Amino acid sequence: MKRILGTAAAVAIAATTLILPGTASAATCDPDKHVRINVQKRGNFVDAVGGFFNCDQATTSFTIMVQEKTTLSWKDHVVRSGVWKTNVGAITTYTCNGTKSKKYRALIKSGIGTHAWVKTSGSITVPCG
Repeated sequence: MKRILGTAAAVAIAATTLILPGTASAATCDPDKHVRINVQKRGNFVDAVGGFFNCDQATTSFTIMVQEKTTLSWKDHVVRSGVWKTNVGAITTYTCNGTKSKKYRALIKSGIGTHAWVKTSGSITVPCG
């Protein structure tokens, strides 16, 4: 398992090096066994960190985002889609602004044909500003 760094440099490296050509296979990458998704606070930032780990194929496509809790639903922020290597985490970062606390979670989704799925992290409450 590779460790995912929460630094600005790691974010920049992740944004430039993780998009790779490839295909996914729903049968060899079970989301219940191979997908990790987490939300974390880092200064004034909220990171969604996730990916596929220990999969049979080298790459898979998915979308990752930070979501903010609203009165009735979750609002998407910093949505990133692409094709990532297995055992390499993807990260997307949202800047938390304002003066009140807000609730956030991370969401990751993927799928082939009719085998689509969505997985969310637990939520965290973040004091912004």
